[in-house]
Amino acid sequence: MSEAKLNKEYALRLIGVGVLMWAICAWSIYDGHVAWPRENLVMDDTRPILLSTNMTAEAWLSTENGPSMLTRAFAFKKHRVPSKLVKKVSGLVLSDQVTENREQRRVELNQQLQEVFKSPVYSSHDLGGQDIQAVATFLLGLFAIAAVALKVGKKFSADESGLHGSGFGGDIAYADIIGIEWAKWDDKGIVDLMVKPARKIRLDAWHFSGITGIVDEIKAHRPDLAPKAAE
Repeated sequence: MSEAKLNKEYALRLIGVGVLMWAICAWSIYDGHVAWPRENLVMDDTRPILLSTNMTAEAWLSTENGPSMLTRAFAFKKHRVPSKLVKKVSGLVLSDQVTENREQRRVELNQQLQEVFKSPVYSSHDLGGQDIQAVATFLLGLFAIAAVALKVGKKFSADESGLHGSGFGGDIAYADIIGIEWAKWDDKGIVDLMVKPARKIRLDAWHFSGITGIVDEIKAHRPDLAPKAAE
């Protein structure tokens, strides 16, 4: 008699994926509703200082004389400069590769810098995106955990009288097997049984440990359905 039940390695891996997805979900909720709005408040508090000058992005970021002016502006208000703001300002540094119309380009970049300073660090679109990510990762985690939960109670067994267990949906005589699809067996450890009345039962050796023994029993009792050897 051969038996098969849920593969612990498969279950643990899928549960791990589910937990990871839920961790990302929690992190997304925290960012979208706590961390990022808090950085927007920090920006609101520091904004008057940022808008009181007309310095270039290079001047705000220069560390030749110690901490940058951007860092000092936020430190004056007892805050840390938001990393995303640093990234935005860095993107407005005039490249040395710009050789034509440099002054015009500098004016344009300074105007864009002022707009960055007038805006929140994280837009409503950014915050909404975290909610979307939270929902998506929660559902993915739920799907992973549910996939394991649905398989926990499934069991398969095969003996001289036929196939048994909840995985088969009850008892199946070997004579009731009308066909077997072997295309995925060698590569993925999957076979599909076609049984009477017309229905398909999948046996997956990765999801359930012991499936190989079940398949060997089927081949032994139904050699006419065994895969044909390559010529």
